[in-house]
Amino acid sequence: MPLTDILSRTPPPEDARATMEFEKMRFELSWRYFDLHARQRTQLFHFFVILSPFVFGGCFYLLKERTYLGYSPSIIAPCAGGLLVLVFLGLDRRNRQMIDVAERALMLLEQQFLFADYRRLDVEGATFPGLFTIEHNENDKTALGKLRGHTALISAVYLLSLAAFAALAAYAYLIFTGTVKL
Repeated sequence: MPLTDILSRTPPPEDARATMEFEKMRFELSWRYFDLHARQRTQLFHFFVILSPFVFGGCFYLLKERTYLGYSPSIIAPCAGGLLVLVFLGLDRRNRQMIDVAERALMLLEQQFLFADYRRLDVEGATFPGLFTIEHNENDKTALGKLRGHTALISAVYLLSLAAFAALAAYAYLIFTGTVKL
């Protein structure tokens, strides 16, 4: 018989300390999951910010040295930089999904345990709903709420970088075809 079947037949403990420990474990798991993926996302963005100028500079160097190296590297390198941007953007999206899962769990814990009616925190005559709940509600209030968020700003940096690499690849191609003379 699997352990899950045995545990599902066992009634939950009535001991208040055991219940409190269980709630602590829920919170700790949710918080650590959130913290891990939020840090990963920030570190990923830092790596991108550090790496992309080097790749962009390398593309300019290849464009400058096209007479010695040929035109292909000056066209291929910005395309590879654009591919790198897409990889970072995809990883950022995946981290954002994992952060959203943790935020939903933390909002439930806030609503049902940390700031529930039996443990009210009153602020200006109303019940304090919790940190994640307030942030979620504040971002949804205005039409521009999502645009000032972390996700939109990071996505804008990635998309601007992608546009810069695409423009550099197009410029190198135009030089190669003779449309643009240097």
